[in-house]
Amino acid sequence: MAEDVFKEVDAELKAERMRQTARRYAGLGIGVIAAVLVGAGAWSWHISAQKTEALNATGAYLSALRQTDHLPPAPTTGITPLSETAQAGLASLQHVVATGPHGIATLARLQEGGVQAAHGDVKAALAAWDSVQADPKADPLLRDLANLLWCQKQLDGGDPATLRSRLSLLSGKGKAWHGLATEALGILDVREGHTEQARKTFAALAVEQDIPAGVRSRAQAMTQALDPSAG
Repeated sequence: MAEDVFKEVDAELKAERMRQTARRYAGLGIGVIAAVLVGAGAWSWHISAQKTEALNATGAYLSALRQTDHLPPAPTTGITPLSETAQAGLASLQHVVATGPHGIATLARLQEGGVQAAHGDVKAALAAWDSVQADPKADPLLRDLANLLWCQKQLDGGDPATLRSRLSLLSGKGKAWHGLATEALGILDVREGHTEQARKTFAALAVEQDIPAGVRSRAQAMTQALDPSAG
């Protein structure tokens, strides 16, 4: 009889331990599920916030483009004040640069350089373009464009060796900015008095088919202007 009682008590103790273990692990399971749900909710919120941020920055960028459109030609010397609308657009671009997602911020920085150049602040324009060119996270195509703009702005007075070094990275066949970079090298040759080399450069550009039509047209005009046999 006593042995039967002991067996029943032992069985009940084992059963209770199993119930306690089940409750403990059940609580742990609920905790894990709750953590996963909270994490998923936080990630969804993060993605939504990123989308909202990107949309807001894109809207501000496009609005700034409209505000800074149709600027007057850059002055030969000095700085021309911007209109109130253009000033607001420039401020908006700078805000996007400082706070927007990286891709939109890069585009805004490029446009900021264009606006600064348009009203004669060459130093600020070069700084904007150089910051894009030196940004390892920026799209390579945009980095190269920033480099090209930086060089084009200094063709009249920048250091020739520096300009040639930077343009040579862009002028190879198959490069996205090949035509414009090669044209800039030809202009640099003219500036330095290398007339024959410039004529050869423009003559080659004039017959290339995989460059912008505007570059070909200007190259043809320069070839004729540099032709010693032209009347």
